[in-house]
Amino acid sequence: MDASQAGAAGSAKLTVYEAKKALQEHKQRERVQEGFIHRTYRLIKELAGVDRELSGMPLLSGERKRAERLRVLRDCWAPVCSAADDLTSSAWNYICTLGSDAWDLVLMLAELLITAVYYGRSALLWLWDVFYDIRLSVESNKERLFQFFAGAVCLGAMGAVFISSLTGYEYSYYGRTLGIARDKNDVYQTIEVLGDKLSEATGANVSLDVERDIEFTRVFGWKLDTDGKDDILNTLTYMKDIQVKAFAIAINGEDTVIVEDEETARTLLQSVMNDFAGAKAGVEYQDVHFEESVVINEVNVLLGDIWNTDLAKRYLETGSTKSVPENGASAKLTVASTELSTYYEEIPYGTRYIDNASLYLDETELISAGKNGENKFVARIERVNGEEVSRTLVSSTRVSSPVDEVMYRGTKPLPAREGTGTFDYPLRSYTITSRFGMRWGSMHTGVDFAAPMGSKIYASDGGVVTFAGWKGSYGYLVIIDHGSLYETYYAHCSQLLVSVGDQVYQGQNIALVGSTGQSTGPHVHFEVRYKGEPFNPLNYL
Repeated sequence: MDASQAGAAGSAKLTVYEAKKALQEHKQRERVQEGFIHRTYRLIKELAGVDRELSGMPLLSGERKRAERLRVLRDCWAPVCSAADDLTSSAWNYICTLGSDAWDLVLMLAELLITAVYYGRSALLWLWDVFYDIRLSVESNKERLFQFFAGAVCLGAMGAVFISSLTGYEYSYYGRTLGIARDKNDVYQTIEVLGDKLSEATGANVSLDVERDIEFTRVFGWKLDTDGKDDILNTLTYMKDIQVKAFAIAINGEDTVIVEDEETARTLLQSVMNDFAGAKAGVEYQDVHFEESVVINEVNVLLGDIWNTDLAKRYLETGSTKSVPENGASAKLTVASTELSTYYEEIPYGTRYIDNASLYLDETELISAGKNGENKFVARIERVNGEEVSRTLVSSTRVSSPVDEVMYRGTKPLPAREGTGTFDYPLRSYTITSRFGMRWGSMHTGVDFAAPMGSKIYASDGGVVTFAGWKGSYGYLVIIDHGSLYETYYAHCSQLLVSVGDQVYQGQNIALVGSTGQSTGPHVHFEVRYKGEPFNPLNYL
């Protein structure tokens, strides 16, 4: 091949390379301009083609297969993959930068802390050196310093005593000079306790306004004649014309009673109102007022014009200051009230009887207890000073209806009230808890029949009651003489229904079960005696 042919072949190869490169760039531009749907379609298509190619290469490793599929994915979804790579890279760079900055911040704070500790320790050491030097100086000159300090204190005290001996305060009451006090505080403190002493003397709670009532003038002089606290107190207490600020309760424009302060006046009026229209269960007040015009006015009065609170209240309510009002005295205040009162009235139950041939004529037996009914009433009541002047019924409601008591009434003729010679059990229902004979080292002379508290005890046979009352360890006891030298005992009763001398018939209710006397629970101790000697009752029943 000559030179011209070799040049032509090289030129041809260059042309083919440039053509392939241009075609590749064209395809790349087309792919850059592809949309999401077209890229997804191409991804599915090329993945299918790669799977077909890889299926014919069984010896290819799994890692190589995944690399081929990833290549196709990156080629088809290049923008998304590039963006993911950029985001990952940016996030990692941000985290690394943030960590570096945080480490620098930690180092800076550590440096500041170390610096602060260093300078703080230096300052403390300097202060300790200063304190130590002062302490050495004081210890070496402590006697001289003590003498100087003691002298200064003595001079100060002497100066204060000297100045105070030349100074005083002239105190006056409404321009009237009362005396000279060494210190204003003596007067202030005396005024604070003065109210108690004046209250004790006048029966009123009195307090003086120092700023308003007392004036001070500073005075100087050699050996001033000053008043002590007791002198100040006595001077103010025994002034007959002392002026105080008080409050008057004016009724229809006239000052009726005067009390020490406004709160006392309001409390007094409320107390009068509560006495006649105070809170009561089931009562709702619609209106409570004074019929008179009542106002509270501030007044300046003499101390003796102030009323004792109890006397003032009595005067407002009765027109008299005495515990027993005089004839013709009438209340100064009239409390008018309108109330809605809710109250209940009981409806008594009746008794319904059912004849029962198994009971004797004078016997009854409860079947079901009765229950009272109830009516609810609401009334509007008007009162004047607590006295009712009118009542209007607003509503009436049946809350519950009464339930009649139901009782059996005996129709069986009464037997003879004398002994029949046979004995019945004293209870209808019972449990034998102790029998006749020796028990706990002593003789038990009867039989114990246990039953609920209040159960009926019946006469074992007819006869005459010879004892009915309390008898030592027996508690409440009934003894019946049946004739023919036979007696029966019924002990520990809770209630006796017969008296000595009563003639009873067999089966009559004579008492109720209890646990009186020497007893450990509700039962009846029953005895049968012949000629006064006890015998086993179970042999007779």
